[in-house]
Amino acid sequence: IVVTTGTGSGKTESFLIPIFNRLIAERDAGTLGPGVRALLLYPMNALANDQVKRLRSLLQKQSNVTFGRYTGDTKETTAQALAQYHSLNDGNEPLVNELLSREQMRATPPNILLTNYAMLEYLLLRPLDIRLFEGSRWSFLALDEAHVYDGAQGAEIAMLLRRLHDRVARGRPLQCVATSASLDGTRESVVAFASKLFGTTFEWVESNQNTQDVVAA
Repeated sequence: IVVTTGTGSGKTESFLIPIFNRLIAERDAGTLGPGVRALLLYPMNALANDQVKRLRSLLQKQSNVTFGRYTGDTKETTAQALAQYHSLNDGNEPLVNELLSREQMRATPPNILLTNYAMLEYLLLRPLDIRLFEGSRWSFLALDEAHVYDGAQGAEIAMLLRRLHDRVARGRPLQCVATSASLDGTRESVVAFASKLFGTTFEWVESNQNTQDVVAA
């Protein structure tokens, strides 16, 4: 689905709430363990950092649902990451379900993984990070600010997403979500863009509400 509405209109919640719903259902069924279920991909670290702050607020009472931000700023060891967290958060302690360091995420991959496309490229290549892509429970792939993925960069990201899909969900679909406040054009052109970007089928049929994969204001 593509969600293209203005800033502050709830685009982020449109994919976070379904992700939380799936994870809490797994928890209640007793099947929620370590392992990535949802990847939240951002073009810049600043956007990923803002999202982590939101997850801290939303998941502070859901200690079984884990999350972690893996970017170039993420420290290697837990001791280093904890010191960094204390310095940036007035000495406050992190949530028990936030994985702060690379070594934590490699040992017990988070349910929700936040990163940027440059780091995702490294993660797919490095043997140290292979555990992040193991298992068969990957379900969601969400791209924020999707309008930036055009031209040559868009082609590179499209190939990256195909490699990711082949690694974590070969032969089965992922729930792909793109959000943007700046995607212009007709509904047909938006679904064509999303289909090329994700390498899967997005649809828009004006007369059929079951095949309208674009949500606007």
